[in-house]
Amino acid sequence: MTDIAWVGRAELKKNPAMFLQILAKLKALDPAYRLHVAGPITEPVFTRYLNHMATKLGLSGHLLFYGHVDDMPAWFRDKGVLLSTTLYESFGLNIGEAMAAGAFPVIHDFPGADELWPRECLFSTVDEAVELICGARPGQYVDYVRERYDAPLQFAAVDALLAEPNRKKADQIVFTHQGQEVFLHLPDRKDHIQKSIALSGDFYEPEMLADMRERVRASALPENATAIDVGANIGNHTVYMSRILGLHTLALEPSRRSYEVLCRNIALNGLEASVEAHLCGAGPAPGRAHVRTRDAGNWGMNQLCEDAHGEVEVRRLDDLTRTGPVVLMKVDVEGMELDVLRGAAGILRHDRPLLYVEAAEEAGRQRIEDFLAGFGYHIGQRFNATPTYLFLHPEGHLSAMARGLETPRAQNLRRRLRRRTG
Repeated sequence: MTDIAWVGRAELKKNPAMFLQILAKLKALDPAYRLHVAGPITEPVFTRYLNHMATKLGLSGHLLFYGHVDDMPAWFRDKGVLLSTTLYESFGLNIGEAMAAGAFPVIHDFPGADELWPRECLFSTVDEAVELICGARPGQYVDYVRERYDAPLQFAAVDALLAEPNRKKADQIVFTHQGQEVFLHLPDRKDHIQKSIALSGDFYEPEMLADMRERVRASALPENATAIDVGANIGNHTVYMSRILGLHTLALEPSRRSYEVLCRNIALNGLEASVEAHLCGAGPAPGRAHVRTRDAGNWGMNQLCEDAHGEVEVRRLDDLTRTGPVVLMKVDVEGMELDVLRGAAGILRHDRPLLYVEAAEEAGRQRIEDFLAGFGYHIGQRFNATPTYLFLHPEGHLSAMARGLETPRAQNLRRRLRRRTG
């Protein structure tokens, strides 16, 4: 794409002089490049400067000004790249709008840019900007902006901010775990998981979570170590993986009701930068499905049913964008666990994460065990009232814990595993 968008008022903070230099270099490579500028020019000195430099650099016909634009998504439609040369931003709404519309972002590395936008899209020099534009892939970052800055996440963040002065809320619990203050929004105390959290004043399924913690703390984590929570529900395990274990976490939840509470709990704990919440299901292949509610009083008893016209997107875990190796996965999807694992064959083969997989029925457990044996996994332990099994790979990042760091619980797990395997 040779049509580039630039959005904003032509004023000093937006650094329009830089876009002229970038456009001049691009034109030298390919005369088809054009820069489309949306936004008013309010200062006559900038009008004079832009006209002067456009003439000096031979950019007449390559620089188009639109003034104020009402329908930005429509305007972005035929622009393959969004160029931002700003000196500073609090956020940069035009960048997010462009990415959501499919434009590839090329962003000047202003202070704080790396906390908001993909590092690989940032530039410091004119030459770096030109290189990014020449290699741009429109549509690549649509999911990035939607999964971080979608409306439910933003509303949840605002709700969390407004709720901060009043910690004693009927639908919220605050507790301390491993020295970390944890906030959880619990809108339905009749739900099994939410009631358990409220009554215990702690995370749900604490024994399994403690096993995760022991293994993470006894291991040297690779850079950008990632956890995946499939069937995240309201975020009990997601918050634990991110806040307590310190892992970058991908959370998948297909039920919109649960997803909205998940997003709120991410925001309440300030985890927006380390957790990516996906409103989708996971399966062996991309597709669509609808959610079947098996028990209206239990938020976790939802099941995905394949449906070409369903409201829920189904994705393969292998297709998710990840910043580092997956070291831990929890899969709790009401009987669909094997389908989820079939869509994660690449992760199982290359990353060999710890797997905590629910299998309510013995026949289902056997099928899962047989499938994972093909990747070198074996069962290490069982947790929870509804059986959830830990599957270990001997060469996985967190499978083997250093003997000197083993807790009594971990030593007991090893003894039980030896007895089980003979």
